[in-house]
Amino acid sequence: MKGFIALMTVLIIFGIVLIIGLSVSMLSVNEATMGLKKTQSSRAYYLANLCAEHSLMRLKENSNYSGNEIIQTEEGNCQILSIENNWIVKVIGNFQNQIKKIKIIISQVNPQMIIQSWQEVADF
Repeated sequence: MKGFIALMTVLIIFGIVLIIGLSVSMLSVNEATMGLKKTQSSRAYYLANLCAEHSLMRLKENSNYSGNEIIQTEEGNCQILSIENNWIVKVIGNFQNQIKKIKIIISQVNPQMIIQSWQEVADF
């Protein structure tokens, strides 16, 4: 009888240790996944800023610049949408299906560019 109780105690302790180990492993996997998503999101944001800067340079060169460009890089791509009324620039950065969108409102292009607002948006 004492052997049976000892065996059951060992099995219960082993089960508890196994559950704790699996929980810690799952937490580690979730942390790694969240870290990867954060990195991908940051890269999408940097790509969106790349397109934003590119569109502003093109707009400065030609105030009739209309947008509608896709810029491909080794990291991903970004898209400049059509420039809207009075220089509203909308860009989308995409890195491994992480999307970031930036909207820029420009009040003056020449002789000096004046940016009224530059903000990341959830949707246009």
